[in-house]
Amino acid sequence: MAEQEYIIELKDIMKSYDGDVVIVEDINLQIKKGEFVTFLGPSGCGKTTTLRMIAGFELPTEGKILLDGKDISNLPPNKRPINTVFQRYALFPHLDVEDNIAFGLKLKKLPKAEIKQKVKNVLDVVDLAGFENRRVSTLSGGQQQRIAIARAIVNEPEVLLLDEPLGALDLKMRKEMQLELKRMHEKLGITFIYVTHDQEEALTMSDKIVVMSDGIVQQVGTPEEIYNEPSNAFVADFIGESNIYVGKMTDNKKVTFLDYEFECLDDYPVGRKVDVVVRPEDIMITEPEEGQITGTITSVIFKGMHYEIIVEDGKNEIVIQNTKFYEVGKKIGMRIGPDEIHVMLPEAISNQFVGVITKNNTVAFADGEFECDVTQLYQDSHLDEKGYLITKDGEKLDLTGISVKVEIEIQDVSMSDDAEAGGTCGNIISLIYKGDHYKYTVRTKSEEDFIIDDEDLWNEDDYVSVIIPKDKIKLTLFTEGES
Repeated sequence: MAEQEYIIELKDIMKSYDGDVVIVEDINLQIKKGEFVTFLGPSGCGKTTTLRMIAGFELPTEGKILLDGKDISNLPPNKRPINTVFQRYALFPHLDVEDNIAFGLKLKKLPKAEIKQKVKNVLDVVDLAGFENRRVSTLSGGQQQRIAIARAIVNEPEVLLLDEPLGALDLKMRKEMQLELKRMHEKLGITFIYVTHDQEEALTMSDKIVVMSDGIVQQVGTPEEIYNEPSNAFVADFIGESNIYVGKMTDNKKVTFLDYEFECLDDYPVGRKVDVVVRPEDIMITEPEEGQITGTITSVIFKGMHYEIIVEDGKNEIVIQNTKFYEVGKKIGMRIGPDEIHVMLPEAISNQFVGVITKNNTVAFADGEFECDVTQLYQDSHLDEKGYLITKDGEKLDLTGISVKVEIEIQDVSMSDDAEAGGTCGNIISLIYKGDHYKYTVRTKSEEDFIIDDEDLWNEDDYVSVIIPKDKIKLTLFTEGES
């Protein structure tokens, strides 16, 4: 029988609680034997829940988890050849290092001599040879973490899961342990699946990174692919520093942003609205007359290896990383090469919902009710004095309860901190800076999302009302079976 290429496969995995609180959604992932795979994303994105489903501590609501091609979705944790290392090491303080590591082996009733040899071997792997008789309470945080890893790998699992294992360490120790974990992985040759919210940690250690947001996988790729070719604005914003702008394709492999037409390597239809990513280290500073664009330096901050230079060009802000110091107030030119420009399709170009016409000829959607022009549903129609719609053929219609598709352009939606000002309310769940404005996602109670552009800075979790002018709501009839 041919050896299975993938040790772990997640197929159409969904996890929800109480039937409606979806934690992870539609995850499909394949992990090769011996890979170092990292789940990366902000708090609450579903990465730890996904890890716990692989471990068996949580069961998927839908979908399958395969190990070596066999379905283990409902298998208990102790029946899976998988071990987990947690952020809190869960060591036994009353036991010495040897007994902590040997705990699982003793449960398997292995011979004492075999246990002793296995413990000695893993202590060599984690570079703590000779620590067998030390009390864990006398060890540093980094040493305790290594003991926790040793206790996991002594059972010779096929897969080692690590849930933010370095989170309790200080910065210096964390960086040392990143390299140590990478060394252990190379030496052991087993599959590591790692969870972190630290981008540098993921880029440093991983063979493959799975970027998650809001329970959904945003991109899977090598560290180089994730950094250089982000799939959307969220990934570009979350991984490293980025300048993100709204652009437009103007010709074959030409894109306009920052009021200038640049050559690029990406090819999308002419006229297509796009997002453009330029990394700060990829912008070259020139004399003003030699630049494709010009601007004035407003801030210079020393970051150790480089200066972070902020430049203003009209309403646009440009962040540059450069090893040379420049004075605040200096006017400079800037050049960006074609291979330094990454063009992406935006995640959404409009807000779209399914709504219902009310008896007041308003439209109800996203937990709210908005004034609208219902006559656009039927060409050349009008409303009579009682609110009935009269078609061009003279037919009299009561629109109450009719389902409609609702579309609003992103630039036509605004926010207010006055809860009574708009048609619905929600919390800001994310924001991304796009050079001269912020792109916000506002989520209502029923988890309907509005994408909103605003020049002002709001905070995540701010509770806002959503305002849409009556004439900016586009309605079309909705028929069953449409998505």
